[in-house]
Amino acid sequence: MRRAVPLIAALALLAGCSQPTDGSASGATTTSAAAGRTSATSAPTSASEEPSRRPKTINVEGVDPCALLTDAQRTQFGLNRPPQKDDQPGKPGCAMNREDRKHSIAIYLDSTKGIGTYTDSPRPDVTKLEVGGFPAVLVESTTALGLACSVDIDVSDGQLVDVQAFSLGDTDVKTLCRLVQPVADAVVANLVSK
Repeated sequence: MRRAVPLIAALALLAGCSQPTDGSASGATTTSAAAGRTSATSAPTSASEEPSRRPKTINVEGVDPCALLTDAQRTQFGLNRPPQKDDQPGKPGCAMNREDRKHSIAIYLDSTKGIGTYTDSPRPDVTKLEVGGFPAVLVESTTALGLACSVDIDVSDGQLVDVQAFSLGDTDVKTLCRLVQPVADAVVANLVSK
């Protein structure tokens, strides 16, 4: 397990620098297969051109990322290993793994950058979506270390919640994207209720 945590951190760092996959951000409508809902997407726009529309503003500073999924939710998502702190510079984090290691989940709370990092310039590996009424993006990544799919949620100006699913190759990136979306839904619902 100790080897998995640094590997998860390395994958997370490389996720933003990876080669694009066949995901795309377009003016189409996307459907979350896991959540069974549809949300409209549009061409990326600059955060300075249009204010973010959120149901509320959430400050993630001081929030414990390991407390953002309940024991019952972790069990529901098959994350049967105890959560472990997985901080990155400026981003408190938590890694949650499966016993069979087919994939793992990590939650990072970033108070150093906003969602504009992903939406200010077009990227083929980014798809706009909405999570619990909050603007969000789905980012697919393929690196030399493995596969990842993350949902980055705009919770406040200059802050985001990054929910990531990783695999060393046992689970394909499309499946990771289907797995991470309901986890992101649960994380946002728990954050809103705090």
